[in-house]
Formats: sequence, structure tokens, C-alpha cells
Amino acid sequence: MSLGRGLELFNQGRYWDAHEAWEEAWMPDRRGPDGRFYKGLIQVAAGCLHYGRHNRRGAVNKWRSGVDYLRPYLPSHHGVALAPLVDRVDDYLRAMEPGGWPELEMPLIGSGPVGKVGPAQEP
Repeated sequence: MSLGRGLELFNQGRYWDAHEAWEEAWMPDRRGPDGRFYKGLIQVAAGCLHYGRHNRRGAVNKWRSGVDYLRPYLPSHHGVALAPLVDRVDDYLRAMEPGGWPELEMPLIGSGPVGKVGPAQEP
């Protein structure tokens, strides 16, 4: 599976499948220059999965670690527009702070020029 396939699955709301696609791409490179990039995407997907299961602690922990892994790659990496994704997840983390359960619309990960968010395309 490829980075692009993982993006496609993520944008379809298939977070577990996206996680698996990215993990497959990450394993050979986990200590290389893209290791933390893939780990960040995997963690964000896991956070979305936890959110969908109403697991507050899991969502917050995975989103927090995911965006921390992605920040060094901002604003984009390998054609993936990371800045809008990180901004969105940061908003989710703030919304989760008060203790309620906010209704959040899960993010899409865009590709191409930064600032243009839309369905991902195969790189």
C-alpha cells in the first residue's frame, strides 16, 4: 500500500485501514527521514478512530502525539498538506479540554499546494 492509498482511505473515514496502509509504508522507514511523518499520520488516524468510539482519552492522546510528530514536516511533506490537518487537530484538542463531548467533523487530508484542502490524490 502507498501513502496515497492511506490518504484515500483516511478521507473515506476508514481510519483503521488508513492506519494499516501507512504502517505498511512506515515499517521499512521507521528510523529513516520519513519515520516520524508516517507515525504522525498513523497517530492522527488512531485518534479519529478513538473519537468515533467515544474514547476521549484515546482520541486526545493519539491526536496530541500525532500532531507533535507532524509539526517538523509543516507545512507539507511528500505533497501532503499537513498544516491544515495540524491546525484542525489542534482545534479538536482545544475543544476537548472543557470536559464535554464536542461534535466534531473529522478532517480530510489534502494534497497539492498547502492551503488547498480537498480529497487526496494518488501522488
